[in-house]
Amino acid sequence: MAFGSQLRQLRKERSMTATELAQRINVTPPAIWQWERRGRTPKSSTRFAIAKALGVAPEIFDATPATETKGTSTKSVDEVVKVLTLEELIRAIEAKGFRVAIETVRR
Repeated sequence: MAFGSQLRQLRKERSMTATELAQRINVTPPAIWQWERRGRTPKSSTRFAIAKALGVAPEIFDATPATETKGTSTKSVDEVVKVLTLEELIRAIEAKGFRVAIETVRR
């Protein structure tokens, strides 16, 4: 199960609003919305705080499952991880506001 849907289910089971959860873990309600609806995953320390606030084991929110089970089928690494070319990776980094410089090393 994806992080967002799992988070929402656990929160609803505890009759907790997104605002209440946000207050308990010291984030904004839009952050909860991003996780539940947009498929974002918070950093591990925040996942730990969420687990504590919901009264579940932190491992339940493991962000990097080895496989996703649906019956007996599993996904290959290429299906789970999007493989980027060097150009695509550089563009993605630059889109975040960083400058990328590449140097050739001669031996």
